[in-house]
Amino acid sequence: MTTTGQQIRQDWYEADDKVIAAHHQPALLIDLLRSMDICSHRILRGTGLFLEDVLAGERMISPEQFIQLIRNARKLSNDPGLSFRWGAQLWPGHYGQYSHLLANAANLEEALDILVQYRRYLCPLVSPRIVRDKKHCYVQWVDAVGLGEEYDFVIEAVSAGLASMTRWLADQRLPWRFTFSYAEPSYPEQYQVNLNGQCGFGVGIDTQIIDIAWLRQPWHKGNTIAAQVARRECQRLNETLAADSFPYIVYQHMLDHVREPLSLADMAEIFDMSTATFKRKLRKHNCQFQRLQDRVRFHVCVYLIHVNGWNNEQIAEYLAFSDSNNFRRAFKRWAGFTPSDSRSMAFL
Repeated sequence: MTTTGQQIRQDWYEADDKVIAAHHQPALLIDLLRSMDICSHRILRGTGLFLEDVLAGERMISPEQFIQLIRNARKLSNDPGLSFRWGAQLWPGHYGQYSHLLANAANLEEALDILVQYRRYLCPLVSPRIVRDKKHCYVQWVDAVGLGEEYDFVIEAVSAGLASMTRWLADQRLPWRFTFSYAEPSYPEQYQVNLNGQCGFGVGIDTQIIDIAWLRQPWHKGNTIAAQVARRECQRLNETLAADSFPYIVYQHMLDHVREPLSLADMAEIFDMSTATFKRKLRKHNCQFQRLQDRVRFHVCVYLIHVNGWNNEQIAEYLAFSDSNNFRRAFKRWAGFTPSDSRSMAFL
């Protein structure tokens, strides 16, 4: 078991906390729908919002309200391109100093660091994780709030958003490659038109990949002084609010301890709550403990297979399985396919 000294301080936001400015990313989606002559009352139904609230520029909403807005958008528009068009407007955006800082990034490496550091404001629904090796940079998107059926829509949006933002800031289309956890949808042409890159579906993980040589290629749109001023203000604001969602902090802690999986009781103690409360908080975010732990271990396996090139025996030893057969069975239970199937899938 853990000790009190290892407990995690309560510094997170949850699905019902009002932490998202309605006039930022939600407003972009509302405006797109209104441009399609969809009545604002229908757009906002069930969200607890009125258009006047959005226009006032002061209303904060919860991830749950934002998810309801996305659910409405999908039903009302019936447009498979809506997520991509919304995503193309996400960044740098019009979010005060955070957008100023992003718009003045000196290169891709700095832009990605800004997205990660200020993810609470720039991407509150899915959190970006950056992993690098000698050849590639990987941007993995992790569900931060329990998106449920709206997950694919948001992944399409942030994938298009990062591709669009980097194209604008770099003054050229960057050669991103994409993997998606879900099967190829019925509208692959939207991916071809909006992402214009190599896409692998059904891989089990949502990642954007680029050769590492692009990270420090200079961008010329930015202003160094403007970036310094914006960064100071962002740092000041960032000290007052939680940076991450509860599910993402749990995910990250499981990832840090992936070689020594923690039990439900261990995790509850680390978060200084009863097991019943811990399970209830996960359930509130459309998640279960074992399912989340399996997802973490699977994500690590995908990296070890496709990036490190490890075989089953090496991964089994790393993750403390008794043998490679037990690892293979666990992997198939997590993913629905075997490690060999994974190796045959498009990834890089």
